[in-house]
Amino acid sequence: MGRKLLHRLHCFLIFFFFGLTAAAQTTGPGNGYFLVHDFRDDWNVYDEDLKSYIPYIRELHQDYRSYSLLLDVEKNRHYYLLYKSDQENFLFINGALQKKLPANEWVVMRFDSLFKAYHQHRVLLTLYGNQSGIEKKNLYIGHKVATGQKPIVVSESFLQARPREDSPFDDFYALGALLLLAMYVFLYQAFNKGFARYFSIRDLLTIPTREGVGALTRSPFELSNLSFILLLSFLLSYLYQLVRYRGVDLFGTQGFFQEEESLGMLFLSFFIVAVVFLAGFILKYVILNTLGQIYRFDRLVNIHYFKAIQASALFYTVLGLVMIMMMTTFPVATFRWDAILFIPVTLFYLARLLLLYFSINKLSDAKNLYLFSYLCIVELVPFIIGVKFAL
Repeated sequence: MGRKLLHRLHCFLIFFFFGLTAAAQTTGPGNGYFLVHDFRDDWNVYDEDLKSYIPYIRELHQDYRSYSLLLDVEKNRHYYLLYKSDQENFLFINGALQKKLPANEWVVMRFDSLFKAYHQHRVLLTLYGNQSGIEKKNLYIGHKVATGQKPIVVSESFLQARPREDSPFDDFYALGALLLLAMYVFLYQAFNKGFARYFSIRDLLTIPTREGVGALTRSPFELSNLSFILLLSFLLSYLYQLVRYRGVDLFGTQGFFQEEESLGMLFLSFFIVAVVFLAGFILKYVILNTLGQIYRFDRLVNIHYFKAIQASALFYTVLGLVMIMMMTTFPVATFRWDAILFIPVTLFYLARLLLLYFSINKLSDAKNLYLFSYLCIVELVPFIIGVKFAL
């Protein structure tokens, strides 16, 4: 009696399993994958006014050409990402262009490969095409029908959408941080007194007296001072690369970089941008000298410049540490660098403006309105113009 019951139960489970298998919806190349999830209702679009991603609504966003969604890579490591469209599109992951997606062809990507390539729990996937509308862009999570089936991959006859096993940005992110750390250590050993002064909050907030002006009137382009300006240039270039690689197009410069960058290209752009920042700091000193003579602040130009560099070195060092920690612990939030960094950077420049005002006001007999107009021209106006063109 017990054996008959077990036999019937076994038969029932077999028929039940095959019934579920037959009823399960299949998709992908040759219908070789069970459908696990359809992303049809998960798409988002980027709203320029809100500066954030919002859910796709057909009536409002039908004319958009870029559509994004967050993929939980770690949760779906044992599944496959399946894509097909009758339109040609481009695939972006974490704001970086990966590959060109062909029309009317299935593209299969393993979530496990994505996890190994990006080392993140979730990644931002974006589809961009010349034709608007999301209805003809099909993206699914699938599970193979047969365990013994060979992996189906896109043939070599056309471009593939599979990510590289190693992300060059991960290597640049780590090596760039080590390079900056080595520069900090070198400057600490070579210019110990200068290092202690540049990175001293107490010294930054101390307004020099007229008797102590002489210690600050040395040229900012002496070897020791120039070394710290160079360090700040490399630091800003590194932070710029972090922001740019997360899809924030600062100053509309994305077009100057390679669509698919190697480690060497990332470091080349890193050094080029650092040189641009260094040239900007030199140009700023020239402008300060010119306007200083016009406003008769020429003897205070070096103090103004030193305080500005000192404040920037302190602020961006702390900001860099915070950004590196966010890249490691909260990678998803880093896709919102433009919104996250706007407030602290703005507050910093306003605070620096006040610091410069009180520092110069104590050392000069000029009227407040006269001094304020000078600072607006050399500090506030460039910042406002920079923010406008940066975003």
